[in-house]
Amino acid sequence: MFSNFFSLLIIAARRVWNQRLLMLCLLAGLIVAVGILSSIPLYADAVQQRLMQGELTEAGTYRPPFSFLWRYIGTWNGNIDRDKYQPIDDYVSQQSANTIGLPLSLLVRHVQTDKLRLFPAGDTQSREPLLWMTLGFISGLEDHIQLSEGQFPREGAPGSAPDGDVEVLVSQTLADQLGVQVGERYVMFGQGSQGAKIPVKIVGVWRPTNPGDPYWFYQPQAFDEVLLAAEAAFNAQVLPASENQIASVVWYQVYDGSRVRTADVQRLLDGVTTVEARVTALLNKTTLDASPVAALKTYSEAARTLTLLLTIFSVPVLLLVLFFIGQIAAMVVQRGQGEIALLRSRGTTRAQVLFIHLLEGVLVGVLGLSIGLIAGSALAQWMGRMRTFLDPTLTNGHPLLIVLSPATVWYGVIGVVLAIAAMLIPALSASRHTIVTFRWSQARTLRKPAWQRYYLDGLLLIPTIYGWYLLRQQGSIASGQGTVFSNPLLFLVPALFCFSLALLFMRLFPIVMRAFAWIADRLPGITALLTLRQVARSTGQYAGPLLLLTITLSLATFSASMAATLDGHLRDQAYYQVGADVNLAELGEDTTEQQQATLPGQQPVPQPRKEDEPRWLFMPVSDHLRVPGVQAAARVGDYSVTSDIGGRQQTGRLLGIDRAEFPAVAFFRTDFAQREALGSLMNRLALNRANVLVSRDYLERNTLKIGDPIKLTVNAAGDFKTIDFTIAGVLELFPTLYPQDGPFFIVNLEYVFEQLGGLYPYDVWLTTDRSTDAEAIANGVRDLGITVVTAEDAREMITSEQARPERQGVFGLLSVGFLAAASLTVLGFLVYAIVSFRRRFIELGMLRAVGLSVTQMALFLTGEQAIVIVTGAGLGTALGVLASQLFIPFLQVGTGKTATVPPFVVQIAWNQLWTIYAVFGAMFLIAVGVLTVLLIRMKVFEAIKLGESI
Repeated sequence: MFSNFFSLLIIAARRVWNQRLLMLCLLAGLIVAVGILSSIPLYADAVQQRLMQGELTEAGTYRPPFSFLWRYIGTWNGNIDRDKYQPIDDYVSQQSANTIGLPLSLLVRHVQTDKLRLFPAGDTQSREPLLWMTLGFISGLEDHIQLSEGQFPREGAPGSAPDGDVEVLVSQTLADQLGVQVGERYVMFGQGSQGAKIPVKIVGVWRPTNPGDPYWFYQPQAFDEVLLAAEAAFNAQVLPASENQIASVVWYQVYDGSRVRTADVQRLLDGVTTVEARVTALLNKTTLDASPVAALKTYSEAARTLTLLLTIFSVPVLLLVLFFIGQIAAMVVQRGQGEIALLRSRGTTRAQVLFIHLLEGVLVGVLGLSIGLIAGSALAQWMGRMRTFLDPTLTNGHPLLIVLSPATVWYGVIGVVLAIAAMLIPALSASRHTIVTFRWSQARTLRKPAWQRYYLDGLLLIPTIYGWYLLRQQGSIASGQGTVFSNPLLFLVPALFCFSLALLFMRLFPIVMRAFAWIADRLPGITALLTLRQVARSTGQYAGPLLLLTITLSLATFSASMAATLDGHLRDQAYYQVGADVNLAELGEDTTEQQQATLPGQQPVPQPRKEDEPRWLFMPVSDHLRVPGVQAAARVGDYSVTSDIGGRQQTGRLLGIDRAEFPAVAFFRTDFAQREALGSLMNRLALNRANVLVSRDYLERNTLKIGDPIKLTVNAAGDFKTIDFTIAGVLELFPTLYPQDGPFFIVNLEYVFEQLGGLYPYDVWLTTDRSTDAEAIANGVRDLGITVVTAEDAREMITSEQARPERQGVFGLLSVGFLAAASLTVLGFLVYAIVSFRRRFIELGMLRAVGLSVTQMALFLTGEQAIVIVTGAGLGTALGVLASQLFIPFLQVGTGKTATVPPFVVQIAWNQLWTIYAVFGAMFLIAVGVLTVLLIRMKVFEAIKLGESI
């Protein structure tokens, strides 16, 4: 049996070598499949681990992410002696790290006594102590402090007299507070007449070398009232002075968790639980006050969720890659189909034939797995820098730390298994032929493909229509719950839509080609007729490349358009919320807060404001242009307003603007005002200072029309004023104003100030240079003497949203999938052209022999390639555009008044499509060039002789 297996292995290896060009193509497909699948857990683990590290760092503020703080508080649970302390100290210090299973990078132990009364040496206890202090030690302290004066305490010896002076360090803060000097002696007394009596000697004054050092489990100032001794001296002198002297114990461990991944979390949590149980058994009431346990649980769940999400999003691309592998495998089988038929005729079973192809797949798959895992690591790193579709330019900190995990290997193995299964499908069909049935079917493919025989293309329309129905019923993403990137249905349904319609078109393709051939038959010339008849009669030969090209283009069109739409909407959302590049909320000088000068010791008395004196004073808004990075500035007053029509009060918002400067800074879309430009709206306000632009909902609810007068009561900084306005225009939306917050009104700011009797606080909207952030601009404005309360930056909001892991992962996966699919499509098409030429070598030789010139033959083959490319590109683009128009509107979050503001504007990514067309155009030219060279080098007599022998 072993010899038989070895023989089959030799045959498989020889077949791999003899068809190395096609096998290299299969290897490329395998690498892509493994790389895409393995990049998913690698990216999910790495990005969630980075988030977890950040969360732990923020939660601890000064502790490293993987830090554990074990603590026993004797004040709450009773003091302990050395006999109870030593076993738990040995366990935590020496054994717990092995149980937790992470490299231990830092261990700090801290023990201290109860509060003791501090007296100068030789003094009695008849007066109040200098201070209540504790006495303790911190392991490894010498490496993390500096001595202002003095020296470190001596360690002491086991035989040291318990009543001798304990050498201690005092903090710089306490030394300055009490005037403590090095060399002074003190005595520390416990509570009661039978309490401890411990003489101490100050030998040094310390301060922390670096207060932010991970060594400090508490902030260094927490030890200002602790006299710190050497550990040996504490054990030899302090503990014997009194029983039950240990009042507080801390064990602080810092582990290296940089390589922790999802697969390690459960083991790590089990280890922590085991250590907790052992610690509690050794010393009850010992608590774990700080640990990464909660963050680890969150991280593990988030990583699994993100992995599942990205896996579902990868399905269409993965199927496309498997389809490519199946097409290449079909070419491999076609080249060796005569050999398979001969083997079958000589007694080889179908199982043995399939086993040979399985061995071929395993040989290629092992190499593909190794290279694919490396490629997956690179792809995951690339996904971590993804800003948007095909744009890996985001710089959000350090690169991802990619660590190969068992889940990654399993994903890679799954990719290999799927690829081998795709390779075996053509072999399964070919293995049923003997030499007789093979010759019978060689002339022309008489059977339709399986997906046409079983109407798979029609059946696929059922889940497509049902998915579209579900999305239509939702109206949007779960009526406002969830996000675009948490609903894979929004990508799977369009992909299924493109795939099913592409398959359906394959039924119509022969009919269309026969119609064109019928037309060509009635036109002069032979080349076009030959080309169209060849395509019409042998559509099965072109179905694979045509489907591959169509599905690639349709998915690319939809993915790029979805990304362009989401990016555009993200920008619109941020700018709608902020109003401009930067929005500064500013305050002027309130004259009502001016105070009358008083004598020392007297309370300040408010100075009353004169009636003709303005309440608020402001610097000119043009001063903002002096700040580096500011290109334009405009005032925008945002005030609450009340409308009273027919006794029906409505509360809303009023924006007062400088109509001349506002267009230079504001974000605006023409659909905000029924396709009316912002300049036209500003002209409406210019016609009359009292003109107002109102929201459509307010106009319709109150049955008003343009030209009607209205009264609005404006509330500006607590001052109320009823002002007359005239309706001059209608708005659907306006930056910073949301319909669900009530009616809104846009007016001339100067007119409002005139009616109010002076200036009132307003915001300043800025157009800024892209290289300058809002905080720098706000600081620059403050340097001018202007009070800035808050600063909002639209571009910062966009960048923050673009760095979300699920957004990066989805766009990264779509980008990787598109590039992989496009590359494999180009490769597959070129290989198909070469293999097709070799398969039709006899046929082409006969055509040359009957009189067709090289030019006619070149035009004949060029026409075939052109038909496939133009049909695939046109159909793929049409399906992608149709899918974009049908499904992208469902990406809006919420319905009704909670709908996304501003609404989506579907954008077709024509720029990316032109790039794709250029790539496939270059592919076409290369294919034509290769076929022309093969035609020129073709020897007609060889084709004729080969035809005679067959």
